[in-house]
Amino acid sequence: MVVLMIAAILTGWQQQRTVQAERNAGQALDYDAWLKQGWRHPHNAADQGMHVFKPDPPLSVIDPGIDPFVGSTIWLRSHRQSETKFRPAQDATGLKRFGNLSPAWLLQVLGPLLVIILGFSAFSGEREQGTLRQLLSLGVSTRRLLWGKALALTGALGLLLLPAALLASMAVLSNLGSQNVLDVAARLALLGSAYGLYLGGAVFFVLGVSALCRTARASLFLLLALWIACVLIAPRAIADFANRAYPAPSRLAFESGLTKDLGTAATKVWKANFGVSTQWDASVPLNKWGKALQVDDRAGYGVLDRDFGSLWDTFERQQHLQELVGIIAPVVSLRSFSMAAAGTDFSHHRDFSESAEKQRRRIQEVVSDDLVKHADPLGNQHFSYKAGPAVWAKVPRFNYRAPYAAFALRRHGISLAMLAIVFAISILFARFAVTRRPNF
Repeated sequence: MVVLMIAAILTGWQQQRTVQAERNAGQALDYDAWLKQGWRHPHNAADQGMHVFKPDPPLSVIDPGIDPFVGSTIWLRSHRQSETKFRPAQDATGLKRFGNLSPAWLLQVLGPLLVIILGFSAFSGEREQGTLRQLLSLGVSTRRLLWGKALALTGALGLLLLPAALLASMAVLSNLGSQNVLDVAARLALLGSAYGLYLGGAVFFVLGVSALCRTARASLFLLLALWIACVLIAPRAIADFANRAYPAPSRLAFESGLTKDLGTAATKVWKANFGVSTQWDASVPLNKWGKALQVDDRAGYGVLDRDFGSLWDTFERQQHLQELVGIIAPVVSLRSFSMAAAGTDFSHHRDFSESAEKQRRRIQEVVSDDLVKHADPLGNQHFSYKAGPAVWAKVPRFNYRAPYAAFALRRHGISLAMLAIVFAISILFARFAVTRRPNF
């Protein structure tokens, strides 16, 4: 476990440094190309657009979250909002479905298994050997025995995981970049709290099952069966349930619906402003095409906000439902909160996408304003107009700032609450189990 953790941290650290350097370079080169594109018609410049790159959060070393599956680059093209491109999962093999080798995955999946291996015979093994009755005959209460064994098991876990935790913290802090140190520290604290509740609940649950079972073999068999059901099977079943409860449209259906909605909105504004029912109708004089571009784009803003917002709301409803059902399988709640604290969940991805869309609209407004002021008065020479570097410089450099840790806590606090409830239930279950047979 220690070797796997260290390997996952070092691999993630190296990968993050490489990826972030590539994205920083790509962002700088792309904006430089925008500024140095020379003299050209502004509409052509808008069609070319620019690319923006999602920064890799420092805590992605611990939990890469959904980033490998949603991509990191958005093309800010004219007329239409784009989705992120270049998803690493597209180039991966089928083994990707089993998860990424990351510290988060190891703790979420193998962490409870480690607790089981260390603690399945804590009570049942001593009962078989006869030493448990001897301990109780010395006047040791069952509750003190429970807390003592829990402390011993937690200490053993701490000795195993502490080196990895220190190494992970060093890896995160070494890749801070422009991130706020206090915010990263707060996110690390939230991650530590979530995993502490998760593994702490596993400790008390394992001790409770061990106290109820008469033999160590029965305890091990039952715990392994529960681990398979709750950690391996339940998350997928819960995800399928959430997808059925809040079905999302396919990509083809979404694109088709978006195109139709954009067309409907454009028809209305072109009819109202220019008296034509089709976009870019030949009857619209060239001295109005700058204004037409501006009107057409603004008509689509509301449609894009509504359609993309509805799609993203569906994804978040699915996530929130999984968080609530996570009381059955705590790993689901942990996974959700871990990604949120690391800044690699869908809420953070949506925030980046919305910021990128604001940048795209800035480009559109700059281009449209320049066309209205300079190209439209040229009449039939509308498309002979060339804009220069002064216009391109009006578009500011894209500088995305991820939300603070409070954003993650506000969006996914229910997951942390579910983990706290499961932790409390595990303690109550363990106390019931050890006091149920006072004489064992």
